Amino acid sequence: MALVGGCAPRPRPTVEPHRAFYYWRTTLRLSAAERTALEQLRVDRLFVRFFDVEGPSDAARIVAPVDVAGPLPATLEVVPVVYLRAEVFRDARPGGPDVLAGKVWAAVESLARRAGVKPRELQLDCDWTDTTRAAYFAFLERLQVLAATTGASTSATIRLHQIKYRERTGVPPVARGMLMFYNMGALDAGAGASSIFDAGRAAAYLARLPEYPLPLDAALPLFSWTRHLRGDRVVGLMQDTDPSELAGIDWLRPLGPGRFEAARTTFLHGELLREGDVLAADETDAAVTLAAARLLAPALAAAAPRTIALFELSERTLKRHEPATLQQLFPLF
Repeated sequence: MALVGGCAPRPRPTVEPHRAFYYWRTTLRLSAAERTALEQLRVDRLFVRFFDVEGPSDAARIVAPVDVAGPLPATLEVVPVVYLRAEVFRDARPGGPDVLAGKVWAAVESLARRAGVKPRELQLDCDWTDTTRAAYFAFLERLQVLAATTGASTSATIRLHQIKYRERTGVPPVARGMLMFYNMGALDAGAGASSIFDAGRAAAYLARLPEYPLPLDAALPLFSWTRHLRGDRVVGLMQDTDPSELAGIDWLRPLGPGRFEAARTTFLHGELLREGDVLAADETDAAVTLAAARLLAPALAAAAPRTIALFELSERTLKRHEPATLQQLFPLF
């Protein structure tokens, strides 16, 4: 019997995916609500941002290391994540990526010891391009050698454009990829679709996903943010400003759904707003996250056991995404 669309549905997996959250704050202290959510959702992995790396590779700096301020549930496997800014691999000198890999691995080991964890996986988060590919991949190759001395493996975050144009951007030399299924819309001042998740844009990139040569895990969006606009450009992202609070601020004039104009020059959560600046809310609710999961799941090639991660764990996101609604996501994969 012919199938609509000419392709067979992906068989349902026989192994349930690992359930995971990302934790991206600089102090790792789980609240009662966060612990309850982890327990109710049967989460067994926590991807913790250990630190950022910035500056050129031969003089790169480790910044904002996480402070583990309280004990973690014994059932959680902690996966360290290192975020590397784009400039790290621009104009890298010969040997620079190898030196940087040693510095990063030493910092990961030190922080892991202080946190009382022994990582089985280290994840690198860098939005590389065809011009930074060679240096970044050399860094990954050296880091995998170092991680293997303790029995750990490496994984890398993957964006949709790196799936579609992999001949140009390459496939990173790691054991697994984590497809970040968000931040796919244009980050501009327009009043169009959300820059966090845009189903139309996402669908245009999915055709080549099943043939990607790395086993893929996936991260789905829970977060929301506020774009700070001035004229026709984006001044910045106000990630500490919850879009839900904008309507209650008396000096913000509503311009339309999710858009507000500053009536005077002032500060909001440390950000200077000038009179006439516009704040645009990009919100992710349960319906958006579920739509993302339903779009992505059939396109992923079988890879068991897969990890499905939610970005990110915080009381703020849990107010929009209660555990009862999040329970619907994992069985799709």
